[in-house]
Amino acid sequence: MSLNQKRILGTHIFANDANTTVVDQIAMLKNIGFGAFFTEWCPEHTAEWAEAAAKHGMIYQSIHSPFCGEYDVSNLWRGGEAGEFVTNSLIECVRDCAKHSIPVMVIHPFIGFREHTPTQVGLDNYARIIEVAEDLGVKLGFENVEGEEYLAAIMERFWASPACGFCLDTGHEQCYNGGKDMMALYGEKLCHTHFNDNLGIVLPPEASIDDTWQTDLHLTMGDGIVDWKGVMDRIDASPYDGPIICELSRNNKPNRNDHDKYAAMTLEEFYRFAFDRLSKVVNREI
Repeated sequence: MSLNQKRILGTHIFANDANTTVVDQIAMLKNIGFGAFFTEWCPEHTAEWAEAAAKHGMIYQSIHSPFCGEYDVSNLWRGGEAGEFVTNSLIECVRDCAKHSIPVMVIHPFIGFREHTPTQVGLDNYARIIEVAEDLGVKLGFENVEGEEYLAAIMERFWASPACGFCLDTGHEQCYNGGKDMMALYGEKLCHTHFNDNLGIVLPPEASIDDTWQTDLHLTMGDGIVDWKGVMDRIDASPYDGPIICELSRNNKPNRNDHDKYAAMTLEEFYRFAFDRLSKVVNREI
């Protein structure tokens, strides 16, 4: 994309906010200046949220498929009944995206820090999801998370599929991927972004590898150590011309207070703060 072309800006919606419904948040985001958003998967609400997006001229860019608890995506690689359940659930999420004209479904290829061995059963399960996505015209944004080997295996197997895409999480690149340039590997497939910041892997000496998730802070852009000019340079050098979307948190991780200033804001104040920071990133002012 040319530097003088305006990017559409978007954000993740806080579906669990007790005081403001998602429908009201969509109107709020439009008023602030956002043009796009994404949500978690709540199939009982997808139609309502898609209708609100259309009403306010917003792009409902993606649904983030579930990846933990009963939907633990690690089970896709292990097979059995649990793997079958997760596979079928993600297929239903693809169908929900297609039904409501949501172009992207974001997927965590894996969850966990101790396993590093992709399996054939996992690739076979993802093949089923890919096949449905191809048939329905939904792009799958495979996200860079922990367990890079799983993302690599998926990309190698399904690179030629029109349904295979990449979702760049800038915070994960910093704390889970050790600052590795994930765009150099998968930028050609970029279909979605999760912009957020963090401080890298900073853990107390007594912490174990399982505590690494606590470094994934999802701070607002500029409140951590991510090289934002470098991020934008890499994205502008790619074929991607879609919305630039952030994925942020207002909640502290255990025994930390990084998010106190966000929690002190009203939801609208936080969204305005995030919009200002995201605008500055895109304009290379951060």
